Amino acid sequence: MKHMIPILGLGLGLVMGSASEASAQDPEIIQHPPPRIPAVDVAPFLDAGCVRSEDRLDCSASPAIERFGCFGNTLRIDETLGGLAPHVAIAECNVDARSGDAVGIVNLGCMLPQKRRYLLATGGGRFELIDTAAAFIDHFSPVTSPAEALGFAAALTTANPEYTIEIHEGRDFLVDRIETTNIRRVRGGYRVRLFDMELCGCSLHPTSAVDYFVPYSGRVRAVAREKVYRFTAFLCID
Repeated sequence: MKHMIPILGLGLGLVMGSASEASAQDPEIIQHPPPRIPAVDVAPFLDAGCVRSEDRLDCSASPAIERFGCFGNTLRIDETLGGLAPHVAIAECNVDARSGDAVGIVNLGCMLPQKRRYLLATGGGRFELIDTAAAFIDHFSPVTSPAEALGFAAALTTANPEYTIEIHEGRDFLVDRIETTNIRRVRGGYRVRLFDMELCGCSLHPTSAVDYFVPYSGRVRAVAREKVYRFTAFLCID
């Protein structure tokens, strides 16, 4: 159920059904240690009147944040961004995309679509909105470390890191071997392993292991994708 937390956070409905699919044999799971990433700085958001609760910032009492139109006046803290350089206070500020003219980096959600954007603290109680991949790359490139590569891959795609993969009866495994999230230096940049679940509609919602090439320029692209596991029960996510 680890993957469902961000789905429900987007206000999506969830309906469960049953399926008679047989599980694959338990795979070999290569658990890589999580990378060392500096903590994301959220102090400027707290100073602006936001209130932190786990990975969320309630900014409904912050005029400085409210003007950016973040969905529900709520920001999300993504710890995978702590390795970005320059190291700035950053939080996810998504926008309601139902009007069709919203601008953002990637599309999120199903019946309640949103677009991902980021707020950066620029000093003196001021904030800057990053709402395109080009603007993100311009601000944070070049990519010069594994921690930066992870931040780029997570920020510019819909995939997420998985540092622990558990074998339990709620999953059917589709492969014999899975490696958890890891970052490898390759020619011209880094190769980053993330995981991406097919969200919307009624299905077993397979999760794919996706390898991204993150060049020094920051222009992330997927180079390999493989479905690795799925739920054993049908879920309708709208």
